[in-house]
Amino acid sequence: MFILLTGAARSGKTTACWKALPGLRAAGVKIGGFVSPVLLDAAGVKTGIEMWDLSTGEHRTLARVARPGEPSTMGIYRFVEGATAWARDVLAAALLADIDWLVIDEIGPLELHQGGGFAFALEPLADAVRAPNAIVMVRESLADELAERLGRFDMVRVHVTPETRADIPAQLVRLVQAART
Repeated sequence: MFILLTGAARSGKTTACWKALPGLRAAGVKIGGFVSPVLLDAAGVKTGIEMWDLSTGEHRTLARVARPGEPSTMGIYRFVEGATAWARDVLAAALLADIDWLVIDEIGPLELHQGGGFAFALEPLADAVRAPNAIVMVRESLADELAERLGRFDMVRVHVTPETRADIPAQLVRLVQAART
């Protein structure tokens, strides 16, 4: 099963997936890949993006919000030196690992339009043998494009909104458990 976790920016896709992880692990599901929660300062202002390796628990700052006058790498973000290579290594290892479910947070314009970031994972993700079970986060505006590009027949879309995000973790656990039977 391929779960496409969609929603608008800041709808709660990462948070919903993060909150599902304990339930998945409690069910005995081996998870690899990564989630990328935002980093916030004490006032709740976004300062960057962190990346958590779901196999090892290691985490690093992937990008930070560019300071005024500083060039950004993508959107408002400036990638931290060395973090992109580390992130690619995490995903490459997960694609080869003996896991039940792969989690990717997220596939975006960098991958779909520029061939950067985690674009190397698109080909394996399209192959149900190489990546049989996955949860992939994508903004709603890119969901149709990613779905078409992957062409997976087993794709299930789970749409996150501020109103539904509290229910999504349990829904993800149910979907993963149903796929195991």
